[in-house]
Amino acid sequence: MKRIDLTTMTELTTRQAATLLNVSVRSVQLWVERGALQAWKTAGGHRRISVESVQQLLDEKREKQTPLHNTQRKNSKVVLIVDEDQDTLLLYQMLINSWFPSLQIKTATNGIDALVKIGEFKPTVLITDLHMPQLEGYAIIERLENDPQYDHLTPIVVTALGEAEVTTNHLPKNVPVLHKPIPVDQLKELVMQAIKK
Repeated sequence: MKRIDLTTMTELTTRQAATLLNVSVRSVQLWVERGALQAWKTAGGHRRISVESVQQLLDEKREKQTPLHNTQRKNSKVVLIVDEDQDTLLLYQMLINSWFPSLQIKTATNGIDALVKIGEFKPTVLITDLHMPQLEGYAIIERLENDPQYDHLTPIVVTALGEAEVTTNHLPKNVPVLHKPIPVDQLKELVMQAIKK
């Protein structure tokens, strides 16, 4: 594959950005829609991505991988994100990392894995979908609600289900429910409130 030289370019195609960031084209499209990447459309309707914003994400990825950075985050608060869709998890990670760089982010793709990671990492915030393999978000929240050792944990539901489809009687009244596509400003505010507690 031909190497992309960022020093000679100001814009990238969606596919080029995906190649550089080592993610799917869909992930790039999601990040553009959510404002994590700057982009515009040409007169012909083709999407172009800002090289500067791609470079910024690449720098953040490198920073995450350095031992020093990991040491600095060791004692920081943890956010656990649970969603079966990998592209959605990546989007959450990019958003939360850009809002709150000091937070440690963990992910799970199903309810059983989520419970294991809750026990292991003691997160401050849980962002979860409702319908997932093995154990649904409803069941995760119910188990946490009935265990006093997780009183410090703030659950936030983000679901593709419509308001009428969410079985609210299966959720504690104080659990906020957001509906996809992810309402970015509301999610940011809820996470901020949770980590300030």
